[in-house]
Amino acid sequence: MRGSLRVLASAGLSVLLSAGLLPAQANASKVPPAPPTIISVSPGATARILEVVYAAQVPDPAQSASDPISYQISVDSVKWYICRELAVPENALIGSPAQGICPLTNLHPLRTYGIYMRAARGVSVSEVVGPIVATTQPPAGTETSKPEKLPKKRIWVKAKFIAASNSLGVDGSKVKVGVGVLPKIVFSKPIPDKIVVEKNLIVSAELPSGKLVPVKGAWGWLDETSVVFRPKTYWPGNSTIRIVSLLGRAVLGRSGSQSLIGSARLNTTYTFQTARKLIARVDGKTKNMKVYVDGNNVKTFKVSLGKDEWETRNGTKVISTAKEATKIYRSESLGLTDPEEQYELEGFWNTRLTPTGEFLHSAPWAYGRLGIYNGSHGCTNMFVNDAKWIFNETIPGDVVFYTNTNGKINEPWNGPGGLWNIEWKKWLKKSALSNGNQKVDTDTNAGTGSLTDAKPASV
Repeated sequence: MRGSLRVLASAGLSVLLSAGLLPAQANASKVPPAPPTIISVSPGATARILEVVYAAQVPDPAQSASDPISYQISVDSVKWYICRELAVPENALIGSPAQGICPLTNLHPLRTYGIYMRAARGVSVSEVVGPIVATTQPPAGTETSKPEKLPKKRIWVKAKFIAASNSLGVDGSKVKVGVGVLPKIVFSKPIPDKIVVEKNLIVSAELPSGKLVPVKGAWGWLDETSVVFRPKTYWPGNSTIRIVSLLGRAVLGRSGSQSLIGSARLNTTYTFQTARKLIARVDGKTKNMKVYVDGNNVKTFKVSLGKDEWETRNGTKVISTAKEATKIYRSESLGLTDPEEQYELEGFWNTRLTPTGEFLHSAPWAYGRLGIYNGSHGCTNMFVNDAKWIFNETIPGDVVFYTNTNGKINEPWNGPGGLWNIEWKKWLKKSALSNGNQKVDTDTNAGTGSLTDAKPASV
């Protein structure tokens, strides 16, 4: 290898490179070189290194002398670093494949990265290849749950991943979902050592730009076998969410005289995709619903909410597949006995928000009060075309957030959006890692705080 090795560092990232590979601007060719191929990305000697092996064509020595090709690497496809030279065998034919190694250092332990590469000749660059996704290992000596020799008395633990666990009515691993989705992992046995589970589940998002970022959030245990990940804010839109599980061969506690061991299949990556970020905000003070798509206000609808003693609940609600083109609303379903309160009305384009009976729907009988005052029994009354738009354009996982309704906050058990309404500090009590011990709060029948506490920051 020509030239001495040195380290190029920026923003906490380092790449080992060859001093002889800096681009020669004076002889820059206008013809882009062929891109390299990423063969593999694997953990390095420490938790802060990833070893990237790549292949490229053997260049023409005559051209390389005056117009050399460099191979560059990135973890965000924005900042690029130059790799070591290709290891070209003696007598290798021009255009035949050769391999190179590009170690990335100064990375964060237990973080998922997307690796990109490109070739450059002067100012001309090839197309970008990647991302190839890889996860760094835990720091040496910190992962005591994975002994080289497993206990003889053991029970293998399996798990099931549910991308859209909050009763959305779809398989979130097969279709794109809204940003209010909550993924869940259900284990085949009760888990005594919940901290080990949470430490070995790494959550990241691949943004529309291709950049991979860690997702701030926390795992919360609903019972002894089920754990849900809730981001601190809603998921990013138009993104691929990855949950890397390193639980294979991990000791998850004991059941009697036997050790619970994660099966080999728990070394895996779970994925799902979010669609555009749709959040509808309903304000009981203005009697308006504003619909935002990827941060832009695309629609504003006049509404009428629940009247006194029938106030619509505040907080987050999430749309599912529970929709009906027509629905008959009857007073008897609410237990109303007053003759003046009796009704049987047909609503069109009905989108259910809670199992307790809150819908978004058209209400031709209420057009005179839309945008002016509240008069329903808890539903959100709308003009027919507006309700139809919501019915047709929303997907499972889309968020509807209510404020100023004079009602209580939507309960954690009440529909697909319920768990979002647990204030963050109480959600952290469901996390063994956040608590620092194995005792967690698995109660989902209570736990709501103030509306401010329950409000995700991205609303």
